[in-house]
Amino acid sequence: MNVRSYIAPAATEREIAERVRSHMPLARKIAWQVHGRVNDLFDIDDMIQIGMTALVEAAQRFQDTGEATFGTYASVRIRGSLIDHLRSHLTLTRTAVQRRDQILAAEKLVVSEGGDAKNHALVSAKLGISVQDLHSWRNQIIPTSDRSLDEIYDDHSSWFADDGPTPEGALMTGELRTRLADLLKRLNEREALVLQLYYVEELNLEEISEVLSVTIGRVSQIKKAALSQLRQWMVAD
Repeated sequence: MNVRSYIAPAATEREIAERVRSHMPLARKIAWQVHGRVNDLFDIDDMIQIGMTALVEAAQRFQDTGEATFGTYASVRIRGSLIDHLRSHLTLTRTAVQRRDQILAAEKLVVSEGGDAKNHALVSAKLGISVQDLHSWRNQIIPTSDRSLDEIYDDHSSWFADDGPTPEGALMTGELRTRLADLLKRLNEREALVLQLYYVEELNLEEISEVLSVTIGRVSQIKKAALSQLRQWMVAD
């Protein structure tokens, strides 16, 4: 297989439709898995719809390079879409969660002592803050969701790793695109694929590791080596 083979011919409409049809149970399964962690916040039908939409998009974008099956690729894309949905809808910050919990604890304490939980003076006294500060805390909590990502997922979950733009991303912008497109053809097959998945398909390192069935560290090594080689070629040219 030559270096250029990672760019496969576009799939036909029939192939795309078959991919979607045969992997619909997979999309439902992943939607249920994610929903299992947030079942009191999101409707399962909405989660399944998001999963199905991601499946269709994956079927349209998938290129069979022999490196990974469509099922593996689709799983990553479906799960990623669902997590993105959670990120955009669960907006309560860690500080807001802490303050909400403190308010609830103070209200329970007031009630246990025979007071009224709606009495702001009593609640603020238990918190050791002013009534004005208590109102400020409540204003931070009311406009947002009742729970946060911190309450649902482990702080160290790789699902929430920072996959934002990196300095290397600048290599893929502006006038460099055409030049880099030519240089990519000179990379070995796996290096070209990693850059394709990272910059074009916008997968993060963990997602790429799942697609290629290698460790995240190995993906990082391949990406670093490929970028280093590209820089050398660009300077030499």
